[in-house]
Amino acid sequence: MAFAYEQSLLLLMFFSTCFSSTSSISSVKPQRLVSRLIHPGSIHHPHYKPHETAKDRMELDIQHSAARLAYIQARIEGSLVSNNDHKASASPSLNGRTILANISIGQPPIPQLVVIDTASEIFWVMCSPCTNCDNHLGPLFDPLKSSTFFPQCQIPCVFKGCNCDPIPFSASYADGSTASGTYGRDTVVFETTDEGTSQIFDVQFGCGRYIGYNSDPGHNGILGLNSAADSLATKIGQKFSYCIGNLADPHYNYNQLILGEGADLEGFSTPFEVHNGFYYVTMEGISIGEKRLDIAPGTFEMNENGTGGVIIDTGSTISYLVDDVYKLIYKEVRNLIGWSFRGATIENSPWMLCYYGSISKDLAGFPVVTFHFADGADLAMDSGSFFSQFSNDMFCMTIGPASNINIKSKPSVVGLLAQQSYNVGYDLVNNYVYFQRIDCELLSG
Repeated sequence: MAFAYEQSLLLLMFFSTCFSSTSSISSVKPQRLVSRLIHPGSIHHPHYKPHETAKDRMELDIQHSAARLAYIQARIEGSLVSNNDHKASASPSLNGRTILANISIGQPPIPQLVVIDTASEIFWVMCSPCTNCDNHLGPLFDPLKSSTFFPQCQIPCVFKGCNCDPIPFSASYADGSTASGTYGRDTVVFETTDEGTSQIFDVQFGCGRYIGYNSDPGHNGILGLNSAADSLATKIGQKFSYCIGNLADPHYNYNQLILGEGADLEGFSTPFEVHNGFYYVTMEGISIGEKRLDIAPGTFEMNENGTGGVIIDTGSTISYLVDDVYKLIYKEVRNLIGWSFRGATIENSPWMLCYYGSISKDLAGFPVVTFHFADGADLAMDSGSFFSQFSNDMFCMTIGPASNINIKSKPSVVGLLAQQSYNVGYDLVNNYVYFQRIDCELLSG
């Protein structure tokens, strides 16, 4: 009963915080829309599990990242196809292990936690009544109780209450999960930097009324941020940025997403291209300390048949690199620390390079690992991003081989851990992504 009370208190604190200040609601197009980002391992998550260990979290992250890689592969090869003529998209799974945005929908506004996904265009939330939505967070959105909701109809419905044949919504997931319902339009509410809120009117979204194969979602839907025409990121200023701090710190509360003209596009930039809904960047090399790895030219290039290339992604915690590059990194890390630590193995993940020891105590002098991109943009990973503490006495490298599942296209993926300590900004007009190394707390003022 005590644990149930604590969960109820957390939810109450979460939803009261969302609407503690409503004095600055705007009726014009907002310039800076801010959403606090929450990781499932954070104490600010309503489903936070205080007794969950680092080992528990990393095992789930490994499982989720592998599912994400399989999903990316499926999308690239065209095997994950929606039967819905009206655009729908997919996501790796419904286990909610990635970054969650805090937004609200409807009038009165109902707070929702949704997964941000740079590979999806669709925005959907669970709606009441809903089948198999028992593990949702807080109150579900009920269209009948929102004064600003309109259904999206096959034939345009011009007044509230008119006869409507709603457009069906469906999304398929790589782990066998599904979400289905109908499309609607309503007001979406964001925080602003002056502690008020701003509204975006008439936003199209999927109203999910049936969730299939959904054991523990840890979220209420998906917020797609790719560059498609129907993406919320495209419709709101064609710019967005997210800042990711220390994912291993459950108390860190400065991760944030900004949509619109106020997005932070600072630091060094590199061009991106969009293929199959993914953001592809040009990786030119990798350094460990001052040593540039001897990587063959063209290793990271996309092939004419669409295979290969490098994707920057919010859906995977771990990064994956083509096998030849992974082997080079594996060998270099073993040369640097292999004689100082005893090797360790994770069951079901023998490809992970692990050692007994503590990152904070034993790897203080480990060299920075840097991903180099076109036009001089870098992502530099210190030991807390390049390694993850698997247990009190074991740490593992957070990079894996792209072939740890049986795939053909072998894309490399830059995951969330590699993006820690950075604000990452996307300019969808000029097709540039920006990397600014910064403590996210400095951007929250």
